[in-house]
Amino acid sequence: MNTTVSVTTTRCQRQELFWEWTERQVRRQVTDLAEKVLEMELESHLKAGRNQRTTERRDYRNGYYGRRLTTPYGPVRIRVPRCRSRRFDASVIFDRYQRRIADVDRILRHTYLLGVSTRGTAQLAEQIFGHSMSHQTISQLMRWLDERLVEWRNTPIGNVYKVVYLDGMHVDIVGGDRVVMIVSGQRQAGGQLETLGFCVSKGERCVELLSDLRKRGLEDVSLFVSDESGAIRHALSQVYPEVSWQSCSFHKLKTLRDDIGATDFRDQMVAEAGNIFRCPSRLAAVESAIAWSKRWKSTSGWGVQRFMDRLSDSLTFYNLPSDWWKRARTNNPKERQIRTLRMRLNSMGCFHDVPAIERAVFGQLLRWHKIAITQYY
Repeated sequence: MNTTVSVTTTRCQRQELFWEWTERQVRRQVTDLAEKVLEMELESHLKAGRNQRTTERRDYRNGYYGRRLTTPYGPVRIRVPRCRSRRFDASVIFDRYQRRIADVDRILRHTYLLGVSTRGTAQLAEQIFGHSMSHQTISQLMRWLDERLVEWRNTPIGNVYKVVYLDGMHVDIVGGDRVVMIVSGQRQAGGQLETLGFCVSKGERCVELLSDLRKRGLEDVSLFVSDESGAIRHALSQVYPEVSWQSCSFHKLKTLRDDIGATDFRDQMVAEAGNIFRCPSRLAAVESAIAWSKRWKSTSGWGVQRFMDRLSDSLTFYNLPSDWWKRARTNNPKERQIRTLRMRLNSMGCFHDVPAIERAVFGQLLRWHKIAITQYY
């Protein structure tokens, strides 16, 4: 009796079978090639072939042991030869205690820096390389950033930054949250924003961060730009009391919009207030602000009063050359960087501790080439 059952294989199934077979063949070729290279290295080390007697022989074979390696082609198991009296150097293929090829580590690091969590990276490693890894292993793998972070934080800063921006963002951590405060500088109007330092703390505490930047050489700053955070203003008054401070005009207008509330005239009132920061001079801006307050005082007295209070802090940018005004009147250049960083870190989930946060932030900034600029001058 014929018990054979005919099974129709679809095109996708045939393709899957073909690529699975190809993957096995590639791994077999990788294994064979690695073992042949190790045999050649062993023969060179012994100064003699198998069962060969020579006056130059240095040692004798002593069997093999298995070494499992995760490669870009998948996991392989290699027979590594032993010697009787000396340890055989297999560094031509792998280092001592190494379990992953360097290219695998590089791919996993890059995946993590693209915003994938440690657990997600571990799952992806199993899909790509066919070898399961724990999220603790991925976290340990990312600690290569620690030494670079320490080196970067000890790199001197040149006196080339005219405008410096400060801003922060909240990051989830087990048991609560932390604030990442980031300081970035700009050398020239329209130039690239370069990260000078960052810290992780409870609240917007940045006195130690600014003190460290000053010790590293951050001097001759013309203007600091931030929102109206009291903690930031206190830190600046403590560390850089001689430097002017610019309150972000965008945040000033946003506060005005919130104070006015949902009214028919809100958009027009805020748009006219925004023109104050586009005047050709500080005097013209002051005159424009006075005219604006008279026009709208009877309509929204509370909003006008709040806006006019400490308005001079948002007009400090007029002390700079005119080509700096557009960039220095607002903290928006820093806000855009923070927005992108927040998007990357949120996808990583909740962090275990502060070093993990620092590692992630530093890795993202390093990938964007935002921190490799502050080198020796």
